[in-house]
Amino acid sequence: MATEPRIFSTKRSRFEIRDNLWKWIFLLPAVAIILILLAIPVLWTLYAAFTDLHLYRIGDFETQFVGLANFEKLLSNRSFWRTVRNTVVFMLGVVPAQLIIGLTVALALNNITRGQKLFRTWFLMPLMVSPVVVSFIVGRMLFQEDIGPINDILRNMGFEGVPWLTSPTWAMVALMAIDVWQWSSFMILMLLAALKGVPPDLHEAARVDGANQLQGFWRITVPLIMPITMTALLIRIIDAFKVVEIIMVLTGGGPGQATESVTLAIYRTGVKGGDLAFGSSQAYFLLLVLMIFGGAYLVMTRRAMGKD
Repeated sequence: MATEPRIFSTKRSRFEIRDNLWKWIFLLPAVAIILILLAIPVLWTLYAAFTDLHLYRIGDFETQFVGLANFEKLLSNRSFWRTVRNTVVFMLGVVPAQLIIGLTVALALNNITRGQKLFRTWFLMPLMVSPVVVSFIVGRMLFQEDIGPINDILRNMGFEGVPWLTSPTWAMVALMAIDVWQWSSFMILMLLAALKGVPPDLHEAARVDGANQLQGFWRITVPLIMPITMTALLIRIIDAFKVVEIIMVLTGGGPGQATESVTLAIYRTGVKGGDLAFGSSQAYFLLLVLMIFGGAYLVMTRRAMGKD
């Protein structure tokens, strides 16, 4: 009797080992693909950032290790810091607007009883369209300065047409409008899911205690949806820092360098310009900034919600 549990446990452990082995065998192809598509490019660009590697000089000149020279060049490059400023301005313009629109629409959708699925699908349609398509069709059509519908409406109202794509200020406004139109849907989706998780019993108890609707929103709804809201904001902030498609299609970074983002500058330097070393240093600078910002953001968020 004393040996049976040991025999059973031995067989069971063998089955467990065999199951785990098959799990790893089936996972190996996915792990290999991830390593090939992610780890190797990351390590290669990290190597390139410390060299003088240039795409158009490969084979003609021997690549040399230059240490931190590319990063020193980056810190003194006014053109790059101009793109950083443009990216920050873009982010500060679109993310708060998306939060306000997303919360407003999510509250409206959460409070209606009929047609909620129809309106929810309608508001989420911009997410289903590629940013390139949105920029090329919607952006160029709406913000065309001569025959575009927006300027046509303004002229019919007695105003002058706006130089949407040739003025540095208005070009940035046009880009922000397109990004807000498309990605407010993401905020609506996230915040609506958060609102669905708020127990209605809490609001009923608050009304019994004499709280009005506004007090219930600030004291109950906002704290409960805060974790998902902070997560959605972090995702949108990082996406705004990486914006490139709508800028490349709509303005090309112009007029001049007024709307060029950091990601577009990295593409032009490393891919079109062939300076893989300097482009890699720019990319790692952006990665470092996002990692520092993301870490600080998460720490402040946890403290604000009282989890630390």
